[in-house]
Amino acid sequence: MASNNENISSAANAAHDAITSAEATVRSAFSSAEDTAKAAADKASSAYDSLKDKAGDYAEKAGDYADKAGAKVKDAATSGKDMAADGLHNLADATRNVAGKYADGKAKPVADYAAKAADGLDRFSGTLKNKSVDDLTSDAKGFVKEHPAIAVGAAALIGFALARFLKSSGSDGRDA
Repeated sequence: MASNNENISSAANAAHDAITSAEATVRSAFSSAEDTAKAAADKASSAYDSLKDKAGDYAEKAGDYADKAGAKVKDAATSGKDMAADGLHNLADATRNVAGKYADGKAKPVADYAAKAADGLDRFSGTLKNKSVDDLTSDAKGFVKEHPAIAVGAAALIGFALARFLKSSGSDGRDA
């Protein structure tokens, strides 16, 4: 029986050695998997941080471009506003000159009306000259809010006139 006990003891020792070896292999594999997972997480975190920084840079550049474009549009609007104010002032002067020529005689009432219209044009020209584009935009919005029916009617009238103008200027005389 001693040999049986020795065989059992030897088998138990072999099983214990196998379990210890398997346990060491599992611990090593687990440690290796944990290290790999940590390395992957670090790389993912680094890639995320890099993408986030690049996205921030692109957003900042887009904001700069938008600011520059907005400034150019505002400059163009200001230039257009000033040109319109100068044009209205010149029109007022021309209207006043014509009214002055007809101030004596039968056309005096028309000349007086033309002079008043010239004064109104000059006041409007001064308003355009002295107000910023932002102030004019705000005034227009306020007018539309206070008088929506007039604003819609004016828009329809302008649209109709523009359509007629475009239709007539696009015609080459062969329409019959």
